[in-house]
Amino acid sequence: MALDGRGTPGRDKSFHDASFGNLADAGCLADHVTALRQLAGSRPWMDLDRVGVFGHSGSGFAAARAMLNFPEVYKAGVALSGSHEARCFNPGFVETYGGADDPEAWARASNVDLADRLAGKLLLVHGEMDDQVHPDHTLRLADRLVAAGKDFELLIVPGAEHTFIDCLAYVRTRCWDFMVRELMGTRPPAYRPAPIAIGPELLAEMFA
Repeated sequence: MALDGRGTPGRDKSFHDASFGNLADAGCLADHVTALRQLAGSRPWMDLDRVGVFGHSGSGFAAARAMLNFPEVYKAGVALSGSHEARCFNPGFVETYGGADDPEAWARASNVDLADRLAGKLLLVHGEMDDQVHPDHTLRLADRLVAAGKDFELLIVPGAEHTFIDCLAYVRTRCWDFMVRELMGTRPPAYRPAPIAIGPELLAEMFA
């Protein structure tokens, strides 16, 4: 199923207002937690003890935020190219959605400041040559996790940019293996996701 958190586009003004100035909520993660619990109530095959979260870029921020804000729900997460520190990110984006000249709001949207909350298994991935979200975002979070004595995994991909175009199959496999290992408790299977063919249509979609 697909679930829109409050604040996603294509809705009326009041829906947009629910998220404006609240970048820290990452599209209202609480909505997703509530939906998971409601779904599990009528679907006994759902195992809420093995819930994972995965995201890239802004969703990389959200994946880590889900782990930090709802550690009792999300047991494993992968955050790729995450914008984990609003105070060091593109001000055009931060001020458009988080409010202009509001340092307190930007501080609330910092995953770095919440690193000591981590309880589950987290994989951080970033491209060395990312020119949209600087690798410093992931390194700042990693540094704080180290200081807090937290167990996590870190993958810096040499030469890779924001979307990992030149090594997408490798990054995708590493993420797949991590989730299999941490959520299923087994070694990754022999099969792997099929390689992703990077053609004009996919490139157009990625940069739309």
